[in-house]
Amino acid sequence: MRFPLKSRISCAGIAAVILCAATSHASAETDWSGFYGGLALGGAYSAAKPDTDILYTGHFSGSDRDQLTPILNETIEGFDVTGSALFGYDHQDRNMIYGIESDLTFMPFSESENTGRTTYASSTANSFTSQTTVESDFTFSIRPKIGYATGGWQVYFAAGPSISRFKTTHKFTDTLTTGTNHTFTDTKTAFGVSGSIGAGYLIGNGWSLRGDYVLTYFPSIVDGDRDIGQGGPASDFSYDGDFQSHNVRFALIKRF
Repeated sequence: MRFPLKSRISCAGIAAVILCAATSHASAETDWSGFYGGLALGGAYSAAKPDTDILYTGHFSGSDRDQLTPILNETIEGFDVTGSALFGYDHQDRNMIYGIESDLTFMPFSESENTGRTTYASSTANSFTSQTTVESDFTFSIRPKIGYATGGWQVYFAAGPSISRFKTTHKFTDTLTTGTNHTFTDTKTAFGVSGSIGAGYLIGNGWSLRGDYVLTYFPSIVDGDRDIGQGGPASDFSYDGDFQSHNVRFALIKRF
């Protein structure tokens, strides 16, 4: 299961709901109801996890597969500055907040994992190189939310579907037989999920400041296979992989 923080976010959401239910009889001192929009700036740690398989087609031996599999499946990770445009609606019932928010986040993720010329364990007279690159520019999410308001503060939890577009490129060369110079490129529109937890504070005249943490997960960002031309008509590589991002942001929000 490649969603290591899912259980933590779920527990946080459940705890928030329980807290809200236990205290919903109290009166809120401010009204968060209505439409709002805002801009957020943040930083995200993101990681693509390839699931590239070496197939038995005549080009690779069994020991080649054992050697190449961990190299081709190394995590591709990086840290990027993010910018987000937010638009949503809140409805307040005493202290309870119910709403929905759309979120367009720009994140110039473009990272590679490289392996320089490496000798084959099965044939010390031959060698290979490998480079895998994953790129993504944006994520769009729609998240229903539930929160709790007291004084000028609001805390909330939200979760919903996300969409993004990923480009995966794998370059592989080797000197087996007549030599291989292989490039695989796949661009895919991927669907995933995101969850966020955050807190906001009203500063007056409809303006508020907010901080949040957003976890976004895409279970499949690439899907394909390729014959590198040395093992007959069957595929030599099979490509799959997932992607997750951990984004911490601070936003300025205006309510209308």
